[in-house]
Amino acid sequence: MKTHKSMAIALCGLLVFASCTTMMTVVGAKKTPDWPDGVFSGIWDEPNGTSGVFQGIVNQGRKSTVGTFAAVWNSTYGTNNGHLQGVFRGHLLIGSWVNDSTGKRTPVLGIFQYNDTNFKGRLRSSIFGMVEIAGTHDVSFLPRLTGPYGVGVRPMHLVDGSRPENFTNDSNDFREMMVQVWYPISQENLGRRALYMDPPTFLWLKGRSPVPLITIPDDAYKFVRPHERDGATIAPGMFPVIIFSPGYDGVYQIYTSFIEDLVSHGFVVVSINHPYVSGITVFPDNRTVGLAPVPTDPAEQAAFFAKSLRVIVQDAKFVLNTTAEMNISDPEFAGHFDLAHVGIYGHSFGGANTAVCCYEDSRFLAGFTLEGVFYQNFTPGNITRPFLMMTAESRFTNDSSVQYIWDHVTADAFKVGVLGSTHYAYTDVGVLLSHLVPLIPPKILSFGIIPPKRMMNITRTYVDTFFEVYLKGTPREQLLNLSAEFPEVEIAYKLG
Repeated sequence: MKTHKSMAIALCGLLVFASCTTMMTVVGAKKTPDWPDGVFSGIWDEPNGTSGVFQGIVNQGRKSTVGTFAAVWNSTYGTNNGHLQGVFRGHLLIGSWVNDSTGKRTPVLGIFQYNDTNFKGRLRSSIFGMVEIAGTHDVSFLPRLTGPYGVGVRPMHLVDGSRPENFTNDSNDFREMMVQVWYPISQENLGRRALYMDPPTFLWLKGRSPVPLITIPDDAYKFVRPHERDGATIAPGMFPVIIFSPGYDGVYQIYTSFIEDLVSHGFVVVSINHPYVSGITVFPDNRTVGLAPVPTDPAEQAAFFAKSLRVIVQDAKFVLNTTAEMNISDPEFAGHFDLAHVGIYGHSFGGANTAVCCYEDSRFLAGFTLEGVFYQNFTPGNITRPFLMMTAESRFTNDSSVQYIWDHVTADAFKVGVLGSTHYAYTDVGVLLSHLVPLIPPKILSFGIIPPKRMMNITRTYVDTFFEVYLKGTPREQLLNLSAEFPEVEIAYKLG
């Protein structure tokens, strides 16, 4: 059974860090703890020559520069050990240094400096004077990567010159979109840390809240600190390719945690912001495109969403075509994309995109939907590819469109419901808001009653394992047995 490493972080050393069968189960198991927001480790030296090592965890507050910490320490020769804990704000640290051998607790005050990866500083106390500290840290609002790779990113502006833009009346306007290629890099090949999103996208995201978020600063996207790196070199080897499609009125950036972790396991993910269907698309020349107006007449509205779905399906196929061209001619990526093993996943309307692509295009070998919405007239026959649907609790047993897809998958099919989840819980936003507006319960903001960190853990684990099974050949039992880690999971499956 796969162990989700971000839920059980080991802090040791200096940053060593075919017949058809059907079954339904609601399983219970030992609960895995939530992940901390960061880890750190380093060395300490006292004026009397005593020295040692420490390692610990960080949990951040409303900003990345505010929070709490806890660490264990050992002296160099193992004669003493203890723990250190406290709070930090900016460059100031206040806490206590405890010697577990003697039971003595000493208040400490510290000043430290830090950059993206390293820190150094001094702790002062009335008992042992000044202690020098130095080390490394890895801190983010998003969970640590669980795979052996880091993550590189390249944003790209694509234009499909074969398709007129269906959402405008300009005959010279061709379909364009913004995509981002997320790819594995060596853990030692860490370039500049990328921003979570650009300012216009963050302002759009703030405006989507059902309640005003006036206490969140307009630059709070800088606090998130995702793990992806700009301009890093792709790791050696060939990697399966997966297309990602966001929900209607969504953007791929709010699914960063699910994309990053998948890439860390050795996949290339190409995510798409679909103009006029995604909430906002920001182009390199600073143009922005929002949603197209939705008709109010029911018949016209149905036709509008049918047109929108057909457009994003064509986007996904075009992006896969472009990826194949890049695998031949791109100086950085040529030869690194394993296009014999291609998958697709998406949230909500992106889930509809996933179902249609798996139904229509034989290049897609596996599909995964996060609270997908489905249109039966787009998939009038059977989906012959392995298919997994993660649903909100309310849709696990009581949704006719989910049941329709379930009945029309002739390959391995999975339905996974998460108790306490909602439609919008399948994004990063619940975790972000738990930092930025911690006094507002997630339920009020439509993120359900399951803790956002827990929800993120469950979702990432299923995404990773599904594609490892169906694009890399990992034994299917790892997916079947996975729910033993999560008592919140309801699962049904049938094996084709």
